[in-house]
Amino acid sequence: MQLKTVDYTFALLTPCFSGTALGKNDDHAEMRVPPIRGHVRFWHRELFGANDANQVWGSTSGDEGRGGRVGMRLAAGHLSDKQPADILPHDLKKSGNPRPSLREGGKFMIYLQRLIGCTNNDWDHAQRAVKTWLLLGCLGLRSNRAAGSVWPLDDWARTDADSLKSTLISLGLKNWSVAIVGLSAGKSEAVLRETASDTIAGSPHRQVFGGISPREPSLTKFKVALLAPRSAEKETPCLLALAPHRQLQGNGGVRRTILKEAEHLLWNVKPNPARWKALGAWSHILP
Repeated sequence: MQLKTVDYTFALLTPCFSGTALGKNDDHAEMRVPPIRGHVRFWHRELFGANDANQVWGSTSGDEGRGGRVGMRLAAGHLSDKQPADILPHDLKKSGNPRPSLREGGKFMIYLQRLIGCTNNDWDHAQRAVKTWLLLGCLGLRSNRAAGSVWPLDDWARTDADSLKSTLISLGLKNWSVAIVGLSAGKSEAVLRETASDTIAGSPHRQVFGGISPREPSLTKFKVALLAPRSAEKETPCLLALAPHRQLQGNGGVRRTILKEAEHLLWNVKPNPARWKALGAWSHILP
């Protein structure tokens, strides 16, 4: 019996610090299936819950370990690179030595394969999770700050703001806020990544941008995307900002969503907001 497959082609818009099986201190970066599956699983859980993700992609949890119902593989090609890039492009003094990365502009293809026992529902959910990752996700170290920004190259990925919104809704994305930043600013992918890296250390709400000591992950995520201001126009680089749709008691006692609080902090509280103000006001598309 021939098992059904579907392929997805994507490009890297920014350097990707995707490590090898030997760890992040290896002398090259590598495009690998395990990290991609990890990011896809994150979005699968956000769309359909943890139990559904375990059913589709498998689980090694305790006595309930199970194999997945959907396989994933990479097309053969140039899957490793040693291009040096800065981890903290907004602050080269803190960035340390450049690290090996998969350079921006690289193109890759992943295949999903429908395995024995995969239901129509499983197959549909797997594809939705992959598409959501390609539109909203990144890959590798500093992926919350636009490093490793992936972007789909296939026809399903419509490229204007209205189409992005409708696609995300059709994929089933709920409980996430999404904003487009800098669509008309004319900034390059490199400048956008530099801006996304320049947030606020020890901000009034650590959960907005995270923290190091103690370690707290950032709920606000940024990635570089390619969108057209209108459906007939040429695609241009911009940032996507996203966060879970929750309310905070914001700076100044005003209740805001996490994403709107992030915008407020970067414009009004950050000591040097010039990079962010150069991108203009955020266009909140969800919700």
